Amino acid sequence: MHTEYKALTADDFKSHLEGKIGIGGVPIMDDDRCHWAVIDIDNHGQTEDIPIGPVDDVVRALAAPLVICRSKSGGIHAYLFFEVTQSAARARALLTRWAALLGHPNAEIFPKQTRLAVNAKGEKQLGNWVNLPYMGNGSTNRYAVRAGKKLELEEFLTLAEKSRIGEEAVQTYLSMEHPEAPPCIQSIIASGAPQGTRNEALYNVVVYLRKLDPEKYEDRARIINDTAFSKPLPRAEASRTIASAARPDYHYRCNEEPIRSLCDRTTCLKRRHGISNADAERLQTSEALPEFSNLVKHLSEPVRWELTIDNVRVANIDTETLLDWKEMRRVIAERLTRVVPMIKNGEWERILQPLMGASRILEVPDEASVAGVIRDRLREFAAKTDLNSRGQSTEERRAMLRGLPVMVEYQGERCIAFRAQDFINYLKRTKSEELKGVNLWFAVKDIGVCHTKMRAGEANINVWYIPAQEVLRTEIVPPKPEFKADL
Repeated sequence: MHTEYKALTADDFKSHLEGKIGIGGVPIMDDDRCHWAVIDIDNHGQTEDIPIGPVDDVVRALAAPLVICRSKSGGIHAYLFFEVTQSAARARALLTRWAALLGHPNAEIFPKQTRLAVNAKGEKQLGNWVNLPYMGNGSTNRYAVRAGKKLELEEFLTLAEKSRIGEEAVQTYLSMEHPEAPPCIQSIIASGAPQGTRNEALYNVVVYLRKLDPEKYEDRARIINDTAFSKPLPRAEASRTIASAARPDYHYRCNEEPIRSLCDRTTCLKRRHGISNADAERLQTSEALPEFSNLVKHLSEPVRWELTIDNVRVANIDTETLLDWKEMRRVIAERLTRVVPMIKNGEWERILQPLMGASRILEVPDEASVAGVIRDRLREFAAKTDLNSRGQSTEERRAMLRGLPVMVEYQGERCIAFRAQDFINYLKRTKSEELKGVNLWFAVKDIGVCHTKMRAGEANINVWYIPAQEVLRTEIVPPKPEFKADL
């Protein structure tokens, strides 16, 4: 006795029905889909056959579309037939639930795989096969049973054809597996989600599964990823999404697609694993928020942001304000004349994160930035310098004590030196004092400003200095030396 692996022909089926050979079928096809699937309830080598009547009674009581047959070994095969092919993962999900309802949760499910393995040559490997019924037809012990009656081959074929289920029925049966789930989650489990929303859909499924079964939610989520989506998320991406929803204080994201379009809040509030009243209040708060879009980052010094809030462009937002919801509420009140609810900063960060990821970055001309304006003011201030002075003597530097910049020779280079406070006073007079303290220092440091101590008159003072050529627009010509006659 041996097993031969080959494509079945009409002659093979004829020989099977005549009892000459026994054939088996592999439910899973090369595209990882199947027309049929089966629960294999094995008697594990017992001499007594498993009673088929009680299983048939449960099938009829559940109105399950299963066809019950006696198997070769005295066990039971419960077949499920589809009108259109279904993914092997979906077929396994359906039959796993029905196996438990039949009282045999550990029964084998065929197809055994959700995807066929590929060998080193890139060829699809074979799936597992199961013995088919009605070998030896007239004298067979592999027959179908319905309402306690043994069915002839023609009756079996008629029942199998009548029991086939379509796509809508598949979705209904899949959603029945989660009767206390929110309606949106039931819909995703049954019929998936659009390609661009799979991560968000799986995230919300994980939130539900964590409520349903905190111990096994990760395994369940991976199964649903395989069964719900026509194109499942890659394993690594699915694992990241599952992990991102793992915290117990995370909630359904009802205002995000695809959940938003599938929402039935009234029904959801009544479900055991639906949203709570506190969740509903939080959602009402969230719905009262404006719509945020089109974040733009301007590479000025310091950085400034633009954000569209309910179709209104709000510009000149500093980074500290953007990251603080309390400050953003103030901005919205001032710019949009609107009071918005208070939310936790963590919730605002969740809204802001995708905006940051999609933000545009724009260069800003130096003269348009705050730091650029400061540097222009420094050039204006430096223009007050007496270019005819060398600043070599303490008397020549005395002008700094009167608030003026002076030309000095420092470390072999012509520089302009001044007291920091005098420059700050100039900024105040020109209403350009937006940058202060350390921020002011870094703004001018970028164009070469340094600091040291110098003697001016009788005083030893702290000064800032910068190479003269960096701030003066015209070429600096040192004064000609003066010659005096000795006689």
